[in-house]
Amino acid sequence: YSQFESTMPAPPRAESRREPPKATYWANPTAEAQGSASPNRFFNKSNERLYEAYSQLHTMAQEFDKPFDAPAILVCGHQTDGKSALVEALMGFQFNHVGGGTKTRRPIAINMKYNPTAVEPRCFLVKDDSLGREEELSLPELQAYIESENRRLETENGFWAKDIVVKIEYKYCPNLTIIDTPGLISAAPGRKFASLQQASRLVEDLVRSKMQQRDYIILCLEDNSDWSNSTTRRLVLEADPEFRRTVMVSTKFDTRIPQFSRAADVEMFMHPPARLLEPTVLGGGPFFSSVPSGRVGLSRDSLYRSNDHYREAVLKREQEDIIELERRLDRRLTSQERGRVG
Repeated sequence: YSQFESTMPAPPRAESRREPPKATYWANPTAEAQGSASPNRFFNKSNERLYEAYSQLHTMAQEFDKPFDAPAILVCGHQTDGKSALVEALMGFQFNHVGGGTKTRRPIAINMKYNPTAVEPRCFLVKDDSLGREEELSLPELQAYIESENRRLETENGFWAKDIVVKIEYKYCPNLTIIDTPGLISAAPGRKFASLQQASRLVEDLVRSKMQQRDYIILCLEDNSDWSNSTTRRLVLEADPEFRRTVMVSTKFDTRIPQFSRAADVEMFMHPPARLLEPTVLGGGPFFSSVPSGRVGLSRDSLYRSNDHYREAVLKREQEDIIELERRLDRRLTSQERGRVG
């Protein structure tokens, strides 16, 4: 989220209390967002320098026989919480299989490596054999492979704990591993839902085993408007009872904002008290994410013609969320609050 913070333009400053009312002040947020959502603004130049420094540190550590692993982030949440879409938005390009229902049926381990010469992402698929061979694929080819694996497992009504391992070299990413897990399933009771209940148990066991890796940072996604109804936290608590290595993320935030009728409701959700959300959560509090729907491609069903177009939409969504939040709160967001929205 920090990579987006400095790219977000501040709303126009009111010159005095005698200016026109708020309805005039916030007259056209869409036009404002459109005017500044350039794809060149998506990636923060200061972050690029940080990625380079971290990559050099990593290399030096190996040379001096003091190697250390790059951070690993485990993304978990329920079906349709937007896990795969969030991973794509953070990376700035689409490659995954997203949509309603159970799409991800194998964990996808994305090993990102900073490469200053890779202006476009270079993707390498690690083969499912003991030799660890790699095959370079284009983004569409990688997406096709992931979709084919998910469809194969769907026909078998199964899941596979073995990761799909993808290595990505890119100018705009740090040395980092992100693991996208299958969505947890909330199965209805009753005999006619027995197969769904079995699938729910399989997914829980798979995700639980991944969370037992104590060096993983857990990205816990919740699609809700009330922190007391958080469902994914129940499973995360088993692996991280004090949330010392857990980051909380409220997804689909653009659909949450209209549900708040009072400024106090927004404040409560953005700054939940300890009785609703553990204060020990990594980062000191929740983050709030909105990802625009639609896929990149040239087909009639594709909403975006390129990943540049997609990145514009991600920035625009973020800016519109901030503008709407400030309108409902009747105040400006602090820099810390802005850094948590995106």
